[in-house]
Amino acid sequence: MRLPEKILQKAKDASVRIVLPEGEDIRIIEAANLVVKENLAEIILLGNKKKILEVASQKNLTLTNLEIIDPNSVRSVQNYANLLISRKTKGTLSMEKATKQARQPLVFANCMVANGDADGCVAGATTSTAEIMRHAIRIVGQHPSCPVISSFFLMLFDSSSLGINYPVLFADCGLVIDPDSEELAAIAASAADNAELLLNARPVVAMLSFSTLGSARHPMVKKVREAKKLLAEERPNLKVHGEIQFDAAIHEEIFCIKGGKKQDYAKPNVFIFPNLDSGNIAYKLAERTAGAIAIGPILQGINKPINDLSRGCTAQDIVQNIVITACQTRNLFKKDI
Repeated sequence: MRLPEKILQKAKDASVRIVLPEGEDIRIIEAANLVVKENLAEIILLGNKKKILEVASQKNLTLTNLEIIDPNSVRSVQNYANLLISRKTKGTLSMEKATKQARQPLVFANCMVANGDADGCVAGATTSTAEIMRHAIRIVGQHPSCPVISSFFLMLFDSSSLGINYPVLFADCGLVIDPDSEELAAIAASAADNAELLLNARPVVAMLSFSTLGSARHPMVKKVREAKKLLAEERPNLKVHGEIQFDAAIHEEIFCIKGGKKQDYAKPNVFIFPNLDSGNIAYKLAERTAGAIAIGPILQGINKPINDLSRGCTAQDIVQNIVITACQTRNLFKKDI
């Protein structure tokens, strides 16, 4: 299933530079080649140039119109070493150690983004999520308007699917294990911003629970209810359903049966799960039983786009992640809906 044309066009219009630190991996090379051919973004591959070209040639790929940088042989590594020293909050970091760190491709890539030499970074094909997050927070930094760094999946459903037959966002399905009410509200606010950016539509948020509009009492329900209240106070113009069960969220008739008013209903395009258990299970169920395409996890709450890949990703998965990263550079932290 191909990304919606509007999202592809947004990436093209953004005309950004995306750095890929795992440049010697064949999947990264194949994805970079596809992105450049379709003019979706400018690509910078990090790694040993000779090795990258050798790997590409084994797949009969000719790499043109992209940049290859070896962190071990460029002068800018000294500037990035100084950047790392300035980011050090505890203890001291010698120039020697900072230079050694800056030559690591993932660190170098984050420094490029932090320094404005690249607009975004996509990594994770051979690197753990923990490593991606650690360097992103340390070097690029958490955005001051976001109290929690979280993630979302862009979910693409077949147009004939029952219930949902349009692109939506699921959050958080990959990062925050058990958010409290404030964190849940922040996750929803960030996801709503990304929905408006990517879907070119007014965001409508469903704060999911096993309760609908007070049908059950439990601390887990209370958390979702409080999160919805906080979100409504922060974003009074944002349409939010909650707390609400999934069936009531996607079907107007069930919404009304369970206590909602017909005039209050709008189809959600952002689904916020109460914890990582439910979110992770939900997106995988949608993938494996409804044939949905799940693109992500896409990170939100970082100063500039740094995004993660599954280590089992395909070249096409990487292309899709690069496209979303390119779109995020345009207007990630808009305050008002």
